[in-house]
This record gives sequence, C-alpha cells and structure tokens, in this order.
Amino acid sequence: MGYRRSTPKDYALDPAMGEGNLARPGGDDRPRAVRRQEAAKSGRSTVTRYLLRQIFDQIGRRSATTTLRVEFADGSVLDTGSGGTADVAIRFRNTRGERHTLIYFYHGLFESYIGGDVDLDGDWPVARLARLGHELGMAPSSFWRRLLANPLTGLRQLAQERQQNNTDRERSMRNADYHYALHPALFEHMLADTVGYSEGVWTPATTTLTQAKVNNYEYVCQKLRLQPGLKVIEVGSGWGYMPIYMVKRYGVEVTVYNPVRRQNDYMRARFERHGVADRIRLVEGDHRDIMAEAGGFDRFVSIGVHEHAGYARAQYRLWARSIATTLKDGGLGVVSTTSLMNRQMTNLLTLEFIFPGGHLPSLPDTLAAFDAAGLMLVEVENLWPHYRRTVEQWRKNVNADWPEIAAADPAVFTESFRRKWTMYLEATYEVFRDSLDLSHIVFTKGRDGAYYPWQVAGELTPAFVGGDDEPECYR
Repeated sequence: MGYRRSTPKDYALDPAMGEGNLARPGGDDRPRAVRRQEAAKSGRSTVTRYLLRQIFDQIGRRSATTTLRVEFADGSVLDTGSGGTADVAIRFRNTRGERHTLIYFYHGLFESYIGGDVDLDGDWPVARLARLGHELGMAPSSFWRRLLANPLTGLRQLAQERQQNNTDRERSMRNADYHYALHPALFEHMLADTVGYSEGVWTPATTTLTQAKVNNYEYVCQKLRLQPGLKVIEVGSGWGYMPIYMVKRYGVEVTVYNPVRRQNDYMRARFERHGVADRIRLVEGDHRDIMAEAGGFDRFVSIGVHEHAGYARAQYRLWARSIATTLKDGGLGVVSTTSLMNRQMTNLLTLEFIFPGGHLPSLPDTLAAFDAAGLMLVEVENLWPHYRRTVEQWRKNVNADWPEIAAADPAVFTESFRRKWTMYLEATYEVFRDSLDLSHIVFTKGRDGAYYPWQVAGELTPAFVGGDDEPECYR
C-alpha cells in the first residue's frame, strides 16, 4: 500500500503464461519435489478457474444489459451472451491475475487490470462492469455489499485510510502532490482550455466542455453575489482560472491558498500573462493555514476541495471552522463538492491509485459541521447530471489525446497510469449515475445579517455561454 507511482512495465505478455502452463517437450527431468509442487499449483489454478467461471457465469446471466466474455489463462472461454460480440471482454493473461481476482473480487480484478495481468476490452468496459455491479445490488451503500464484504479488502481499506488520512498537514500536502503535481499536460488535455478541474454547467445551448466550465464559474460567482472591491478567499484554485475570472469580470480582490507548488508556479505565470498578478495574492498552504487571516474576507469559495479534508468527523469540523474563521460576520460562501448522503470510507482503489487521503463527503455530516461552526445554510443545489456529462468529456479527451499526454512525461504516463485513469474516470462516470451527487452549498457566517437573495442583488442573472461562443480562457 502507500502512494508510490508505478514504474513503466512491459505489457507485451504471452497470453499463455502462468503456472498452469507446465508441459515440457522431451520429458520432465526435474526433481520429484519440484514436479509435485507445480502439480499442486496447477491443481489450485484449476480450482481457481472453476470458481471464477461460476461467479462470472452467474453475474453475466443475471444482467439484462451487459454480456461478458471471459478468457482464462489456459485458453478456455466463458460467454454469457447468446452469441455475437460481448459488451465486455475480460482476458486473464496469467494465473496470478485469476488468483488475485478470486481473492479480492472486483478490487482484485481492477488491480490486475492496472498491473497488466488482466485486459479489459469493449466500449467503456470499466463503466459497464461498474453498472453491472450496481444492477446486482453491489452499490457501496447496499446491505448485501456490506454483508458480503471481503474482510481482507476491509482490512486493507482500514490500513490505507489510517496510513493516508489527511489529519496530518504534511501528509495532506504529500497526498495533494501525488495527484495534482503531475505534469500539467495531462490536465490541459483532459480539462480543456480553462484547465478547470470541476463540474460544468450544461445549458440547452452549451456545445463544448470549455463553455460548460465557464458557465459553472459564472454560476458560482453569481451565487457569491460578487461586487467590485469585495475581498474573496479561494482555497484550492488548481491552475488558476477562477481567481482570474473573478478579478476580470467582477472587480474583486482575491487571495488564493493552494498546497501544490507545481500548480502554484503554473498559476503565477498565468496571472502574470493576463495582468492580474497585482490583484491576486497566492499563498502556498492548505485550509488549515487560512485561519491565520481571521475575519479578513467578505466571501469564501472552494471548488472540489472539501473532498480532501479527510474521512474523520474531526476533519469535517476543522474544515468548517477554518472557513468560519476567515469570513467576516455576515460573509457569504460557496463550497462545491461531490457528496453522498451517508458517510463511508473511500473505495480502496481510489485511495490506492488516484486520491490518497481522499474522501467523498457525507452531505448531512457536512451541513452539521457547518452549522456547528456558525455557518448558516442558505441553499444546496444538486448538479450531478452536469458533472456526469463533464466526466464523460474528460474520459473522451484522455482517450483521444493519450499519445500527446504520454509524450509529455513518459516515465510517469505509462500504460499502467493510463489504465488507472481509465478506471478512475469511467467508474466516476458510472457512480454519478448510481449514487454520487455534486452539491453547491451556499451559506453565510452567522444569522444576524440574515441572507435574502432579493435583498442582496436580486435574482441570479448568470451570463451563460453557448452556441458558437468562444469564451476567454486566459491560457
């Protein structure tokens, strides 16, 4: 476990490799003990294969939407459809992948896929397999999923959470680096011209990912009721589009707290290019550090940062207190976050390969923490269909531009990395369909200056773009 990036691996594997492939031409002159040992391994492989065949046969036949083709390491094949091309093909390259899948089931299957012991073919195969699991009642919050959970996976998940939890500031900074300090070329290709790592807002007129991203930033600014001269603090600005947009369009002063040095260097250069460096103050730090600026801001905003506060309820409370500390009495804030209705540990695969220390927050626990910190709820809007469509575009962009992405940093952007991010993006796309929400939480500090939209700035009038519009992206 831990969070080391994989090194390049050779994926040109012999499909027949594996411990079951034991025949030797011209007889076998190895010691008897060796032959017995390998015969036992071959027998275990046969049992493993039989059990996997039964599992995949039951799964495939119970699905009304997805047919499976499973090719085992010994060359045998299972088809769950009635002929024709299967929706998803699972190809075990060796018996190691078969054993790991049997022991850890879907965690093991995807770990083997990332490690090169299993290939997945088909149109969006990870998303299809995730949907298949949800159809069979294996959603993360389901009773049967909890009842039948693999205890080995549970122990690994607990250990991963304990090792990576963001309660420690330095560990939190390392966790952020793991994901966000990758070569910017990945994010430039995936996220389009704003390089904004968040949901879009897709109006009927929206035709591009860039338009959807600009629409979301405009929508958040409207919810903040920005006016010239206000002091705004943003935590986690990524590659810098939002602070530029707020300064250019709304005439506010912005302070940015962001923990990742590579992103900060990118932002500083971007601010300089577009003439706003004197109106945006950039501090290298995370949400804990903003409490040094008590009561200094009229507005607070963060987009996609609450997910990094941590799983422990104490982290929810610390996050809420840090926000409340920085806002003036009566100040207004918007937090945009993915969310679930229940609180649960993050999937092992996500912690292991994508977001060490990450957590999909519970919306009820978040609102309770905000309330305890003196942040009064104004509204929550759920935009999950917009984020799902956004993630769909990210997946298409990574797939289409992978050669250019890989060329930017070949030592990191390996085949293993591509498979990790295929898993991440396709699974995220599917979980939005099943249970994941995207919450815009609007709040004020305190109740003395009660917030009424019609008394502050009238109804929202966001200037959404669409059609043939080409919005300024400050690249």
